[in-house]
Amino acid sequence: MSYLLSLPGDFATGVWAALHEHRVWFLLAVSLIGGVVRGYSGFGGALIVIPLAAMTFGPKVAVPMFYLFDLGSATPYGYRSVPTCKWPQVLPMLIGHLIMLPLGTWLLATADPTMVRWGMEGVVVLMLAVLVSGWRYTGRPNPPLSVGVGALAGLMGAVAGISGPPILAYWLGQKDDAATIRGNIMAYYALSSTAMDLMFIVTGLFTWQVVIYAVIVWPGYAFGLWGGAKLFHRSSERMFRLSAYVLIGIAAVLSAPIMDKLLK
Repeated sequence: MSYLLSLPGDFATGVWAALHEHRVWFLLAVSLIGGVVRGYSGFGGALIVIPLAAMTFGPKVAVPMFYLFDLGSATPYGYRSVPTCKWPQVLPMLIGHLIMLPLGTWLLATADPTMVRWGMEGVVVLMLAVLVSGWRYTGRPNPPLSVGVGALAGLMGAVAGISGPPILAYWLGQKDDAATIRGNIMAYYALSSTAMDLMFIVTGLFTWQVVIYAVIVWPGYAFGLWGGAKLFHRSSERMFRLSAYVLIGIAAVLSAPIMDKLLK
């Protein structure tokens, strides 16, 4: 893949070369499915796309690539909630995220890729368990705890690209109305994802290889988001959520490092 890293002289040539890779088309299909799940339910896109992308391209490509095309798809919607979110709740979480972001990025850049993938497996399984069980933190939120939850989410997000488990378990159990909780989550993710993108730029993880793959894969994810949103009003929420859980579980199994030899 060194020919992609030697750009930016000929971006079009790099895109054309990447289009001849079978794994790119596989990732495009995976991203379409992940986009549909995310667009319908508001979760699950990263849980499907990132583990399978890491299996195919390695974590150092998969995580920055997902954040890059998510920046052009879902993040802008989150910024609509920034003016109306509850800053006393969002800010401590964001501070914790920013504290751990450099460490998580360093681990992504330097840790053994197989170990990072096993970490992703653990995060995906944890997230799936939280979603299926319905467990939520029901105590009163407070700034120190919020900073701690944000720090854990920031570390998980930078290393594995998946920060959902602590955020959802912590916030979805609160007694605020659903619109307030949703707005807080969307605002947090928009701001934390932007911080992640800036960190990836500073550390050089947004290579031309990552940019090219993101440009190719992004339309599939964006179309999936649109399609998932349309399906929201036309299908059973219970059945769709069950399907999402099954898809996340399948992605977790297929992307486990132990499966590499079987899938080659």
